[in-house]
Amino acid sequence: MAFGWYKNAEYTESGLRFSFNPGWVVKKYDAHRFFQGLAGAGLKGVDFIATDGRQVLLCEAKNYRRRQPWQKENPLDAILASPGDFAVEMAQKVQDTLRGIKVIGLYYHRKWLYRALQPLFLRLAPGGRDWRFWAHIYRLVQAPENIVFILWLETEQPQRQLTDGVETALRHHLRRRLGQLYVASDNKHPLHEVVHASLA
Repeated sequence: MAFGWYKNAEYTESGLRFSFNPGWVVKKYDAHRFFQGLAGAGLKGVDFIATDGRQVLLCEAKNYRRRQPWQKENPLDAILASPGDFAVEMAQKVQDTLRGIKVIGLYYHRKWLYRALQPLFLRLAPGGRDWRFWAHIYRLVQAPENIVFILWLETEQPQRQLTDGVETALRHHLRRRLGQLYVASDNKHPLHEVVHASLA
């Protein structure tokens, strides 16, 4: 079945415009009110959390293009010098995001009205109010096979060796935590029908 990209499914992050399949509900997690409190407690977070009611997609965007005419140094040099440290940093964001989701779930579970309505929320699509969205997310992350992580690594030139190395390191750091993991440097990735990016 064909689908289109809808304006309200577009988000800008790190100089990139992300378009999500309208069948997915998206929250810009690092701008969400819950994340502000969690960040104050020292937790990091990915840029986007999305779900279609069956899977949870965690998406992190890193743009290493020179975005100003005056920039001479390549921002990618910092990663090339220490790709292992970069992979650890990205894995920490995923792990902290999953911790944050559990904290949010427990916060809601303390509310008697939420507990009473949770079965209804889970029968409905995950759109609408935060309660429905987080009810689905919290349920889905209980099973690692439901979780997908995509790291969008935007570079000026193809960096296949780097992206392959970072993906291998991430798989090691996040083993048994996720169902699927991808490092994307263009739109030719297995999730191209879910998320697409272009320069903003």
